[in-house]
Amino acid sequence: MSRKQALQAKLAELKPEGREVRKILREADQKGRPLTADEQSRVDGFLAKVNPIADALDQVNAEEEIIRRVKDFGPLADPREHNPGSGAKDGHIAFSGPHRKALARKVIGASDVKALLASGSRSTGVVMLDEVFEQGRPPQSILDVLPARVVDPNYSFLQQTTRTNNAAPVAEGDTKPTSVYTLTEKVGKLQVIAHLSEQIPHHALGDNVNLEHFIDSEMLHGLQVAVEDQVVNGDGTAPALRGILATSGIQTQVFATDILTSIRKGITKLEGQGLSADVLVISAADWEAVELRAATSGATDVRGVPIDATARRLWGVQAVVSTVLPEATAILLDGTAVSVDHDGQIDTRWSDAVSDDFAKNYLRCRVEGRFGLSVYRPLGVVSVGTAA
Repeated sequence: MSRKQALQAKLAELKPEGREVRKILREADQKGRPLTADEQSRVDGFLAKVNPIADALDQVNAEEEIIRRVKDFGPLADPREHNPGSGAKDGHIAFSGPHRKALARKVIGASDVKALLASGSRSTGVVMLDEVFEQGRPPQSILDVLPARVVDPNYSFLQQTTRTNNAAPVAEGDTKPTSVYTLTEKVGKLQVIAHLSEQIPHHALGDNVNLEHFIDSEMLHGLQVAVEDQVVNGDGTAPALRGILATSGIQTQVFATDILTSIRKGITKLEGQGLSADVLVISAADWEAVELRAATSGATDVRGVPIDATARRLWGVQAVVSTVLPEATAILLDGTAVSVDHDGQIDTRWSDAVSDDFAKNYLRCRVEGRFGLSVYRPLGVVSVGTAA
């Protein structure tokens, strides 16, 4: 359901109450009398519900009108839409949920399946979002929450290795203290992350309109998981990335008492550096332990701990469940500490030139992209032990 449809559905739910309010106003107008205190309260309550929804719907309609007008100015369209690797905007990689479906549709393009197979390959721009994740829904992937940027295949970034603040009051004429913020240039290189499908009968693909589902559910999801694994666990030996946990200088919080205490102490370590805990990357088993502790007899031990299971937040920090974390490990991140680097494109290629595929009328699909990782502030990352 789109945002517009969701807003329209909310308005529809308020229709019965709206009819009652209109009846109140009509009767008061016909009798020429002011509203009673109770009637005014009902009218005000209804307006408090409907006005924010109506305003949001007006905003959506205005945005749609702007998009329509821009599309009408085809010759004036931004050339980066057709060349995503050239100056593409930074943001967050939209690689999960409905955005993966959108990416699959972009890979397929306007042509049908047979045309795709005939032409052999498609390159498409990676979907980039300004927002970290869709409002009202917890993120589904660490790529939804980590900042991302488009870079050249060989690039560099500055990593802060020392952060000593010596600012202090200084008497007139005295020498000012020197603060030390050492930055070290790190060289990065985008590495190819890719995989192949198994043999697929040519005619089965040519006759099957569900190719989008195949690309979405299998190939793109597989690529997403591989990128996540490298971002977290890569050991830095080419062609592997140097992942977050293999980066020198990150902070460590050993297991303390229980998982809630350990994570809270990790937050303290970030705050002690003048940084903020923006993201908690946690395994499915550990998040289950958090929720069960709050929902069972142990809840009395954590009374007052802010656990929002629906929005998936703990201690006010947005949590994202990951399948690639080492056992009994979670990661806390300041939002400025890292970025996922890429060239802005995903390449999908179909071929029958593997082994005897041509003779047997088989095809294989290859999906790949080039990715890297920049850790700007190792002190903005805390590896948290979640079990003894």
